[in-house]
Amino acid sequence: MKKVVLSAAALMIGAVAFAQQNTSTGTQTGNSNVGHAYQAGTMNNADLTQNGTANNSVSTQFGASNLVKVDQVGEKNVSAATQEGGSFNKAYVDQDDLGNKSTIIQGTGMAAVGNWAKVTQSGSSDVLTGNTATVKQTYDQSKADVMQTGDSNQAKVTQVGKPNQPSAPNANFPRNEADVDQTGTGNKARVDQESYAVAGVKNMATISTTGMDNLAIVEQIKTQGNKATVIQDNNYAEAYVYQDSDDNTAKVTQTGDDVDLTSGSGDVAIVHQMGSTGNTANVTQESIDPYGDPGSYSEVLQDGSDNKATVKQTTRGQEAFVHQFGDNNMVNVDQSGYSQYADLYQEGSDHKINLTQKWSQGSAIISQFGNGHSATYTQGGGGNNTITTLQEDFAGQGSLDMTPETQMTPSGY
Repeated sequence: MKKVVLSAAALMIGAVAFAQQNTSTGTQTGNSNVGHAYQAGTMNNADLTQNGTANNSVSTQFGASNLVKVDQVGEKNVSAATQEGGSFNKAYVDQDDLGNKSTIIQGTGMAAVGNWAKVTQSGSSDVLTGNTATVKQTYDQSKADVMQTGDSNQAKVTQVGKPNQPSAPNANFPRNEADVDQTGTGNKARVDQESYAVAGVKNMATISTTGMDNLAIVEQIKTQGNKATVIQDNNYAEAYVYQDSDDNTAKVTQTGDDVDLTSGSGDVAIVHQMGSTGNTANVTQESIDPYGDPGSYSEVLQDGSDNKATVKQTTRGQEAFVHQFGDNNMVNVDQSGYSQYADLYQEGSDHKINLTQKWSQGSAIISQFGNGHSATYTQGGGGNNTITTLQEDFAGQGSLDMTPETQMTPSGY
């Protein structure tokens, strides 16, 4: 019998291609190390710990129910985890120090249900070099968690669903979830969710930031029933939510506590809900500032029917813009403080506006075009309040310029 001898490389390739339930565990200490794990099959495990500077971890898995765990301690480390071709994969990345980058890609084609990605990055305060986390998940029922501490961090989560197919493994329908939690200064968080209009529970996105000068962006398109919640407990916070579908709910809460804020430097909250019905937007801005003029700004734009917008602002110098197009919309604006401004615009039928400005130097413009509208307002305090109300059968009859003012999402992010 002829004896066949396989090289070590051939044996490794065969193991990678066909073996299942494999485990790769390693530790690297020092600088500029590279760890690369390649596994194909199901229930594989790749676990790598690196301690040092400028280390690189690359994990690639093809199949289902696989696990990647990466733990990096040091500066300028890079982790890239790719899990393709299967469902119920999990990737955990923990990076501790400055200038680290993590990228997780999960899902491909029609077989990528129930994946989970979690990134934890711990940085430092008062630094210009932060950490970066990127998560991209394709197909349905995936979940992404990103937690960052320190300054100048960036997080981006992209979840792209696919339309239902008769034999596709998405019997529970799209239910993607994204959670981003940031603590520090100058952080940026963005969540993009894209799915398709089918019955059932849809996508959810939550961003929570604590610190100063943080930016949060949520974009949800091509789907119904999305929920976006942004909570910012910091000064100079900015939040942008864009929803292009039906039955969406957006809630933005911003709380600041700096007594040294200057005019025009307060929080910014913008919610756009376009081309849909039954949307609800709640915006709360509570800047604690007994002496200055934070000048926070909120804008809600709703294009559809049965929309509701509630805006609550405290302290002084706040501005609220609410513009609604469609039927049966309602807006309630409550501004506590003085030197407040509200611009409320409705176009359609049977709209209702309820405006309360509780202190002095308040000003407001209320415009309603169509039939069956009602506007109720209360202005109190020390006086010097002004209000202009315009109600017409259709736009363009009056001489006032009521063109909605719009602030755009920052370009390049």
